[in-house]
Amino acid sequence: MKEATMALSVSVEALQLQADLLEDAAYRDDGLCVVGIFGKSNMQPGPLKDSLVNTLADKHIFSLLGGAEDGGLADSSIRAFYNQENRVLYLLLSSVSDSRQLLRACQSLSAATSHSDAHDFWKGLDRQHCLHLLYMFSVCHVLLLVHPNHTFDVTYDRLFRALDALRQKVLPLIRAAIKDCPVSKEWKLNCRPCPPRLLFVFQMNGTLKVWIYSESGGNPDKPKKHSPRRRLQHALEDQIYRIFRKSRVLTNQSSNCLFTVPDPVGALLGQLRSNCMLGDQDSTPTVSGPRRYQQMRRSAQQPSSSGELSGMSLGGLLVDCSLKEFLWQHVELVLTKKGFDDSVGRNPQPSHFELPTYTKWVQVASRLHQVLISNSDDEMAELAAKVQSQVKVLEGFLDADTKFSENRCQKALPLAHSAYQSNLPHNYTTTVHKNQLAQGLRVYSQHARGVAFQRYALQLHEDCYKFWSNGHQLCEERSLTDQHCVHKFHLLPQPGEKPDMDRNPPILNHNSRGRSTSSCNCGRKQAPREDPFDIQAANYDFYQVRILTKFMLYLELFCAVFFPQVLQNLEKWGLSFEVMQIIHSFLT
Repeated sequence: MKEATMALSVSVEALQLQADLLEDAAYRDDGLCVVGIFGKSNMQPGPLKDSLVNTLADKHIFSLLGGAEDGGLADSSIRAFYNQENRVLYLLLSSVSDSRQLLRACQSLSAATSHSDAHDFWKGLDRQHCLHLLYMFSVCHVLLLVHPNHTFDVTYDRLFRALDALRQKVLPLIRAAIKDCPVSKEWKLNCRPCPPRLLFVFQMNGTLKVWIYSESGGNPDKPKKHSPRRRLQHALEDQIYRIFRKSRVLTNQSSNCLFTVPDPVGALLGQLRSNCMLGDQDSTPTVSGPRRYQQMRRSAQQPSSSGELSGMSLGGLLVDCSLKEFLWQHVELVLTKKGFDDSVGRNPQPSHFELPTYTKWVQVASRLHQVLISNSDDEMAELAAKVQSQVKVLEGFLDADTKFSENRCQKALPLAHSAYQSNLPHNYTTTVHKNQLAQGLRVYSQHARGVAFQRYALQLHEDCYKFWSNGHQLCEERSLTDQHCVHKFHLLPQPGEKPDMDRNPPILNHNSRGRSTSSCNCGRKQAPREDPFDIQAANYDFYQVRILTKFMLYLELFCAVFFPQVLQNLEKWGLSFEVMQIIHSFLT
């Protein structure tokens, strides 16, 4: 076994700063292939993706124990390793999909975190993961999706559709960011060196490895023609291809897709060529359509080697091979500038392809990183802000929980409003408002579910308060006899100000519609009075008005007897009728 050598990885941000240090003058004019690695990991001691890069490069690059190189945070990050001898640059994405980052994210949440806050936290990490993935799909030639078991995760279909929608939204912004970079017009127009080819790597469990050993006679180097591993690989290829084609993640024209998979046409031609040379008359005839894809894969029969990883190739290249051989078939197509011709259909259109030098690639990658991820450059701050505003397009694809919760809560709100407004008087007090609001919240809680519960509950509070305060709020003042004012919410008139019903709120005096009979201090006179609302109105104002009225009556009587001509001037006081009654009783 070849002894592994030590190498160092750097962050993507440091690539531009260390471009001159990392690039050897002997390789400065050569192109490089960029390989991105992302996916999920299980609860094994070492991350699967980290060990995978170490295996591909045959060097100890990434620490399996998660040291200081990843920052010790739950945020997504991209580490890079440049293998100059092989002209391959590896980009490793670590995110919340990894068990190590997931554990850190759980530890950062406290027990007092509410349901909605925790949901926002997780969705923030998901959006961060999507932006890092979009960056990887924009700068890589080949992408490896690593999965910890041999079952395809169908949530990737929704993720890729979300990334494709986001990419279409931010394409004009990316073009503006790289317009001054020294790359071809096709790269600037499509915002990527080529439509990246996506490959899948699945980890085999112990049970499947036992089957392989048993069917091969205990020798893993000599499996049968139709071993369980090969049948599983073919089944996974069929399943993945059908899913992506039906959801239109994959289309006939590769230039319009987020990524491509190897085209089966090349394998069919190779099979036809070999059949013609061997004169094999028993070969299966070539068919068209979806069955052509299924037929070509079964033509690739190569010696296998055992291992924990099962590779997927849709191009009729090596089917059973080591991981390094599996990947290097596609890397050689990039380094030899052949590119990927993955378009299918009657009129396939060739896709653009460019093999950049290390210096050119770093310039483009740095610009994209500042716009999509870091937002550390003041010149790119405006573009980065616009990119962040477009991230909301992901919510319709990835945030199904919130979408379901909002639909449920929106349906529950009208029911809660009806419960609040049932059996309500036109004007009512705060106590009635709170009781009806509690009834509305009970109805709302019976139907509303999910992370949007609290937000729509607050909206219910606001809606009910607006309904109450918009002409339905009763005056809260009580009289001295403990009776409510019958007017809706109003203001008291200032000294010298007249009541005004047309104002909003109106200017009125308190009134409980209660009346009582009061006597003067000596008890000789009695008069009806309004229900008082303060001590001054009860013990002073009423008696002052009665004394002033009696004085004016006697004054008018005196004027009527001795100065009749003055009576006409007193009519404006409104007491003439009462004076005439007193004069009549006095004369009679």
